[in-house]
Amino acid sequence: PDRIVVGVRTDQVRRKLEQLLLPITDRIEWMSVESAEMTKHAINAFLATSVTFANEIASICELVGADAKEVERGLKTEMRIGPKAYLSPGGPFAGGTLARDIEFLGIESRAKQLVTPLLSSVRASNDEHKNWVRRKLLEQFSELQGIRVAIWGLTYKPGTDTLRRSLAVELCDWLIAQGVVVHVHDPVVRELPEHWSGHVIDHIQALDAVTGADALVVGTEWPEFREHATKLLSVASPNLVVIDANRHLQAAVSAMGLNY
Repeated sequence: PDRIVVGVRTDQVRRKLEQLLLPITDRIEWMSVESAEMTKHAINAFLATSVTFANEIASICELVGADAKEVERGLKTEMRIGPKAYLSPGGPFAGGTLARDIEFLGIESRAKQLVTPLLSSVRASNDEHKNWVRRKLLEQFSELQGIRVAIWGLTYKPGTDTLRRSLAVELCDWLIAQGVVVHVHDPVVRELPEHWSGHVIDHIQALDAVTGADALVVGTEWPEFREHATKLLSVASPNLVVIDANRHLQAAVSAMGLNY
């Protein structure tokens, strides 16, 4: 780690922990146990706020013709923000960590009758941004009933087989409810949710899921999808719509002439 935050009660405990941690890093932030725990929650809350801020700005960029990635670059040149700021526009945050810590801070605040408008709005903003892919599909197709949509990636993030809290799974549930014919591919998932039986078609090969599809949605940014994308024209219909919130396939797809 680039630094370690440690909460301690006594000097004796600090001395013992220094012996353990100093061979790893000399950047140790010592504080009370309560402050260390709050630091952990506050970091995730700040990152969650940054994600939702970037996505709200990106949504406005779409309306006014600005490029959200260029705006991101401009933001990071501001010395009070910096080049490593968590400001990349894309999909909403998924998984448990950021959402859990935002929820924890809300529960603690409400228990003591403290109003926190900013933190309270982060979850609502993130949930609203889950509709971005849905809005794009509704813009492209006047009627979703019966169209074929391919989903590349089902896990909540690359490098795991976990479907719990996956935004791609939530999207598939919504597509099924709209009467969409859903085809999916994920490099590690081999067992789909039981309630998808008869509604979702699983494919071992990524390109097979796209064959005959009206739209391709990137659900999880697995690295191998970039290589698969270079071969899209061999199976894609000329009118294929590619929806890729994090621009994961942009380098491979943007020059193909597809509706990206």
